[in-house]
Amino acid sequence: MKKLITTLIIAMSVVVFVSCNNKTWYTALGNASFATDKIWTISGNGITQIWSDAVQTDYCSNKTSFDGGDFRTSTFNIDCRSNPEFSGDLFSWQAVYELRDELCPYPWRVPTMEDFVDLDIALGGTGRWRQATAENAQFVVDNYINRWGGAFGGICGSNGTLHNQGLWGHYWSLSDENVDFGFRLRFTKPGLISPEDVDGKGAGFSLRCIR
Repeated sequence: MKKLITTLIIAMSVVVFVSCNNKTWYTALGNASFATDKIWTISGNGITQIWSDAVQTDYCSNKTSFDGGDFRTSTFNIDCRSNPEFSGDLFSWQAVYELRDELCPYPWRVPTMEDFVDLDIALGGTGRWRQATAENAQFVVDNYINRWGGAFGGICGSNGTLHNQGLWGHYWSLSDENVDFGFRLRFTKPGLISPEDVDGKGAGFSLRCIR
């Protein structure tokens, strides 16, 4: 009986990785690495921050398990490196949370919502939501793209499809609002800016590390 129970536990622990390129992986997460060795130092308004380049991993998968695949608690990454403007993977919030020490190894860490607010202020913004205008669109290009090194990486849905490539930039923070929603940085090509935005935890967004 004891052996049977052990076998059942092992069987229930099997994790299936449903890939966005129709492959299935049964492997653990490989070592994460930064897309390049470039370090981004952002200073302004008495705030100085050091950021990594984009984070990337080895696999193209979204993790579901025997619980029916609740994407709010999806824990693996969705790789959308078919996007030529962004060399990193897109992760669910839960992936960022559970794998934070692997994705952002010490002395790096996953940024908080407050870090994104400080980033926007250091870049010359208000730290608050701004509507899409021509002036704000130029601010995004000058600061979030050229100065911070961000990208319009788009969104990867829970089915592995890529949306808004080249139009929207989304970056997860470690902060969350509740069990369903996490805080993110959002900026768009038309100029909408929100350093304290929220979205469903199952969406695949970009990740940058801070130290």
